[in-house]
Amino acid sequence: MAWDFHSLFKAHAKEIARYLQRRGTSADLAADFTQDAFARMMAAPPTAQIDNASAYLFRIARNVAINHNRRQQIIPFVDDPEAVLLELADEQPSLERVVISRQELRLLKAFFAELTPIQQQIFLLSRIEGRTFAEIGKSLHIPQQTAYAHMTRILVRLKLRLDAPAGGI
Repeated sequence: MAWDFHSLFKAHAKEIARYLQRRGTSADLAADFTQDAFARMMAAPPTAQIDNASAYLFRIARNVAINHNRRQQIIPFVDDPEAVLLELADEQPSLERVVISRQELRLLKAFFAELTPIQQQIFLLSRIEGRTFAEIGKSLHIPQQTAYAHMTRILVRLKLRLDAPAGGI
């Protein structure tokens, strides 16, 4: 099923964020979780049978918040979470993984070059530095909602690129 994500976003983004805030999530995290919910919905297989897009978005957002809270509860029990992750990581990726990673990197590099400078900054601050949209807005002197809207458009374009034949490569 194909959805008009722009219309869905306009119709439901604020109410999803408010729903998450009523469940105890901060405003900044609620905005991030809402964006993640839309990104996950866009990533749903086209064969998925989803009758109620609104309910599906709320469920995804709720699950994102629950997973975040679970991770936050686990971290205090581990002395050095990074050390544990390093022990679990495989030091030698397979040749196939190396080739796929290089293709993905070329695709992302080309995609990134097509973004405007402000979009590049928003993408880096959000996805690389892990900043919230409120922080991004303050550092770039733009409204939080503008940063959020830019990131949503970036992710939609990236999804379309990745879904193109042969992965957009």
